[in-house]
Amino acid sequence: MTRVNIEVEDELHRKAKLASLLENKTLIQFINEAIKEKINKNKNVK
Repeated sequence: MTRVNIEVEDELHRKAKLASLLENKTLIQFINEAIKEKINKNKNVK
């Protein structure tokens, strides 16, 4: 696994944290799933 240091807008962070809690997931799990979904939707990424 690779560690990344990113900046996220405060409002985006708040919404993502709330959404992750509602799904009973950690914020990291939530972000990883969101990235995977975005990649899977993009046909150019293999």
